[in-house]
Amino acid sequence: MSLQYRLSLLLCLTFALGSLLLPPGFAQSTPAPDSFELGILYFSGRSVPTNYEKSAALFRAAANAGDPRAQFMLGHQYAVGLGLPKDLARAADLYRAAADQGYSHAQNNLANLYQRGQGVPQDPQTAVRWYLAAAKQGDAIAQANLGSMYMTGGGIAQDFPQAAHWFRLAAEAGQPNAQNDLGVMYCLGQGVPQDFKEAARLVQAAAKQGLASAQANLGYLYEHGQGLQLDYVTAFAWYTRASSGGNHDAAIRLARLRQIMTPKQLNQAAGLLANPLPAAGESAATPAPNIPTAFTLRSLNP
Repeated sequence: MSLQYRLSLLLCLTFALGSLLLPPGFAQSTPAPDSFELGILYFSGRSVPTNYEKSAALFRAAANAGDPRAQFMLGHQYAVGLGLPKDLARAADLYRAAADQGYSHAQNNLANLYQRGQGVPQDPQTAVRWYLAAAKQGDAIAQANLGSMYMTGGGIAQDFPQAAHWFRLAAEAGQPNAQNDLGVMYCLGQGVPQDFKEAARLVQAAAKQGLASAQANLGYLYEHGQGLQLDYVTAFAWYTRASSGGNHDAAIRLARLRQIMTPKQLNQAAGLLANPLPAAGESAATPAPNIPTAFTLRSLNP
């Protein structure tokens, strides 16, 4: 088993009718300022050309008025350098302003900065505190990140049952990284009873959402007949998808399988790959900016 640390860019906001949806558990007491709504249009390029300088100026006006969503968005622009000089310390200040108001996306991203020591001193305990605040509000990304910290024990005591608890909550909400990692825990019997069928169900759910590490793990389960009927053809197809997504382990497994598969099996795998990826449920919402969050993606490949 190998541990792989990766900075994932995940869609953690959605838009509806031009308005930013609130995170789970967050209640807004006042109407959104006009400058925030206009900033969203310029940021997303909806109805107007994308202009990060204008969106930053508009978010700043709303952030100064205390809008936590605008504080979060302006923090994001500072964090990645969109229309502004990249400034992680300023991003942390803005995330904190929104986090103090209970905005879970900001709590998650502030935790991420503390976990990595970016813009703030590295402090795993503070990272856990902010992840927990967001996770308790039902934020699936924060739940997955909190599970990841407990799973790896990075700066905190390793706790597999706690990791499984938070992964399960996020997995039930459809978060693919949590589905994948919880699946690995079921394979290994870490924090949960060993159950290859449940592992296969979880990993498959994540693989169908396009997560390359889960696709590689699903290929492994098919290749070894763990929780699924042994099937080199289907394993080869999932390894191919994972390899195309940049998973190195899958590329190695592909080369090994190619040596033992018959020409007929390889043709069958090509036929599977000609079909679209099985649907895993689609959202009707329009995605907003990619927000950086940290995950530990684990591989079943030895």
